[in-house]
Amino acid sequence: MRLFLLSHNPDNGIYHLSAKERKYLFSVLRKSVNDTFTAVDKSGIYYKAFLFNEDSMAIEPTDNPEETLNDSLSSFKGPFFPITMFISILKGKKNETEIRMLTEMGVEKIVLMNTEFSEGSWNNHMAERIDAIAREAVQQSGSKAPEICGPVDFSQAVAEAEGTVLILHQSRRTRTESITDIPIKDKVSCLIGPEGGFSDRECELAENHGAIPILLKTNILRAETAAIYAAASIQTITHKSL
Repeated sequence: MRLFLLSHNPDNGIYHLSAKERKYLFSVLRKSVNDTFTAVDKSGIYYKAFLFNEDSMAIEPTDNPEETLNDSLSSFKGPFFPITMFISILKGKKNETEIRMLTEMGVEKIVLMNTEFSEGSWNNHMAERIDAIAREAVQQSGSKAPEICGPVDFSQAVAEAEGTVLILHQSRRTRTESITDIPIKDKVSCLIGPEGGFSDRECELAENHGAIPILLKTNILRAETAAIYAAASIQTITHKSL
């Protein structure tokens, strides 16, 4: 289901729309003044929203978001397994593709990393762009907005990784395991390298911290494709454990 994502707190139950939000409501969701629909905030709390003019709407929390859905498209409403994806900074708009798809899939947290072979760069404009892309993905898919942070250095990423830690890399220095053979319990952190993968030094560092090198049973994938494939594989494997 498509949702309207609130970007800030209402003022005494009144939510004032930005120019971009007005465009989304009227052009994408095709709403009109006096329409009632479902909205959601970044914490996943649902609201009943009433658009009383072109600039503002009244909102109130609701325990029945299905009553005022924007469309009849279904959305998965069960819990997602807690997955944190650590993704390397890539060239061009590849990180945008990763974050859009990972958000739609319901990944809990996304951490951008600087790695030895990272060829991309990062600035405030990119951070703003990523935030906008994640917002659009939430509104399109109905998923909960993930926590997006970074960039951090690879060593910090390894130190912060929690749960079952997986590193996607194939190297002569180590033996990789199939992702389907890994016993996964409470949560997963998955480290995805840049184009060409991680360095041997980074692999050794991660393994010394308990990371398990894994192999996806598929062809050689682009970095951004590997992130999506890995997240989907983890979701599939862990679905029955919820």
